[in-house]
Amino acid sequence: MKKILFIVDDLGKGGAEKITLDLAYTLAKNDNLVTLAVLNSSKNTLAVDSSIEYIDLNINPKFAFGKLWKFKELSKKEQETISLLINEKNFDLIILGFHNGYYLGNYLTQKKNVWHWIHGDLLEFRKFNNPLKQIKEHIRFFKNKRKFAKLFKNRNLITVNRDLESKAQTYAQPKSTVTIANGVQVSDDLIAQSPYTEKKWDVIFVGRLVPIKQVDHAIKAFSISNLTGKMAIVGDGTEREKLETLTKELNISDRIDFLGWIDNPHQLMLQSKCLVMCSLYEGSPVTLAEAIALGVPIISYNSSAGIADLFTIDTAKFGLVPKQNIKALSFALEKCVQNPYKYNQECIDKVCMDNMQKRILQLCD
Repeated sequence: MKKILFIVDDLGKGGAEKITLDLAYTLAKNDNLVTLAVLNSSKNTLAVDSSIEYIDLNINPKFAFGKLWKFKELSKKEQETISLLINEKNFDLIILGFHNGYYLGNYLTQKKNVWHWIHGDLLEFRKFNNPLKQIKEHIRFFKNKRKFAKLFKNRNLITVNRDLESKAQTYAQPKSTVTIANGVQVSDDLIAQSPYTEKKWDVIFVGRLVPIKQVDHAIKAFSISNLTGKMAIVGDGTEREKLETLTKELNISDRIDFLGWIDNPHQLMLQSKCLVMCSLYEGSPVTLAEAIALGVPIISYNSSAGIADLFTIDTAKFGLVPKQNIKALSFALEKCVQNPYKYNQECIDKVCMDNMQKRILQLCD
């Protein structure tokens, strides 16, 4: 039995929040004493099981939800709260999560077995056609590199893919690093239903409707394919209105169902012939792991090691396409709907939550 503490910004709608809660629940279910602390609960949407000790640190939203690279400092009262609720306890493992939770490392008296969990690319470098914008991007990247090094130097880091581990080692000089891919827990009943579930959509997208997800690529690929069925888009975000307008411009609005945010989209995924992902970058995407566990074929841009590592040689040739290639994406979607491929056991084992739990517990030793 191990005592484990997770600290995250909140329990909102993102994949990092969901995987943290699922991991915490799995650890608690296996007789570990798990505490989950959020910096501020005002954006919570996920419920915490009673088997997990839950703490709302009630930290100022400017600290809890502010930009990652903006300097943050706790008030005296907030430091007293940390001291009372966390520092007076002793844990076998402390994991500071995405992403302002990293700053609490400076306020913890426990130094042994404290790990910072990096879920995504914190040093994204964007390319612009405008020379002035590109110069500004170089300056921004240089400043953020320095802040990244300061935040993570001599720290223990968990990364969710090989790309992120390599970048952390290059820029931060961490004390130690380990890559642990996200695992998922899907009910056996749902997995058993998979082959017999009636399909309502040819293609489904699940995720936030934000620029980095490039959902417009999925819509365009669906539009130029020879598919005659419908596409479901599960999620919400700043890009929704633009995406709805795009479907009208392409004359396919009657074939695209915008279903909004749904906490558990597994049943909808089962009702789809394939799942599409066309992100500019992903850490270790929970949605893809869930699709593999459910047996739903994936068509995805090969845009990060976190995506590529989910596949085997046999499945990669069907599921991965060159990034930013909408025509290739369209062709792969069409081919997959007409002739769906299946995952081998190696793929399924890669996304198993029990395997992830074992890797996390090894950090306690």
